[in-house]
Amino acid sequence: MAMLLFVCLRGNVIVWQGEELGLTQVDIPYDRLQDPEAIANWPLTLSRDGARTPMPWQADAPHAGFSRSEPWLPLGRDHAALAIDRQEADPGSMLHFTRRMIALRQSQPALRTGAMRVLAATDALLVFSREAEDSTLLCAFNFTPQPIAWQPDTPAAWREIARHGALSPGILPGFGGVVLEKL
Repeated sequence: MAMLLFVCLRGNVIVWQGEELGLTQVDIPYDRLQDPEAIANWPLTLSRDGARTPMPWQADAPHAGFSRSEPWLPLGRDHAALAIDRQEADPGSMLHFTRRMIALRQSQPALRTGAMRVLAATDALLVFSREAEDSTLLCAFNFTPQPIAWQPDTPAAWREIARHGALSPGILPGFGGVVLEKL
């Protein structure tokens, strides 16, 4: 859902290493820290090293294919399962989803340069429109784990162009999102 939200918001889309794979933050033990700030402020701050771990290229290779030598930071326990070679083979993977979302952003002038108007903003729900030229998009996001009721005022006037989560009519799934294009 966060990746879908990122490509729908105004501004530049920046994907940091590993976000396109869904990599988790790694808890680096103190004796393996490389980040001078984290070492100096231990244990008061979260180390940036946890987001700087090796990129997992091949699930079954030593060090997940990042290097033939021991990397200076450890891989996350779950990172080999999220390796690029595994995700390339899975059309439903986070890597393929990220590529589709970047292609969506590139194909929609409203997402690249359009105006943004917030229509609803609560702790649970964010709905905004993006408009450019002859294109109007409606973007809705559920920030809770529970499904919530939501649909546009005139559902027949919109068609879905992107989503995250299984959608039912009038329901946004937990941590789900949808982008609708005005017909």
